[in-house]
Amino acid sequence: MKRGRLNPNQLQIDFLAAYRQTLISLGSVDNLPVNESLFMRMTDQWESTRVIPADLLFRKSPVEAVVFRLQKLDRDNGTNRLRFPDELIAGEIRGEQGLTGFSAKFRDQGWVILPAELSAMYKNLFLNILTASIGLEHLFPSRTALLAEAERVALAALLPEEEVRKFFGLRLSKFPDSFRSEVSNYFNLPFDYVLKRANHLDLVSEQVMEETRSNTQSVRSGPLRRPQSSRAA
Repeated sequence: MKRGRLNPNQLQIDFLAAYRQTLISLGSVDNLPVNESLFMRMTDQWESTRVIPADLLFRKSPVEAVVFRLQKLDRDNGTNRLRFPDELIAGEIRGEQGLTGFSAKFRDQGWVILPAELSAMYKNLFLNILTASIGLEHLFPSRTALLAEAERVALAALLPEEEVRKFFGLRLSKFPDSFRSEVSNYFNLPFDYVLKRANHLDLVSEQVMEETRSNTQSVRSGPLRRPQSSRAA
């Protein structure tokens, strides 16, 4: 059988595809092309110059502190599952239309990029989730499973069990707006994610979670100002 001629350009494309992978893309499927396109632009620039494009207004995020907290919890629990690359590039970008945030791997680097327009509450939450996804990536080929576990690990680090039990120890099934606001303000995190943590601790049942999601969706009447969910790429 006759072998085709090798195309050096195709080899380069295949090489980069194997070493350039989006792990988690926040938002809806419509945001995925925007996130991936930005990642391609940034890594192409980094590959040739080792400099982040200046026009992206990149600002470094405190990812080292997040990694330290996640690793400490991982060691304290005796699981030792998290594996982070030696180099993490993490930051915020302003003015990139459609950007919702993502985690990715490029060669031996981990990347976490978020839109600077996010509120501090969501920025901290998503930075922890996306960073955790990089440390867990080697265990979860499925991006959906990776997202679920990254959320679980990040929320465990952000929301200590004893603190969550103060609010959910009575096996509540209804959550009035006043309670939601109190919980969200106390933890400085969106209520839906605190509720997820309570569910992880078996303080809130799956049935209550489903009913709460249904009730929340039924009262929403307009576009959300902040991303309320995250999806795997």
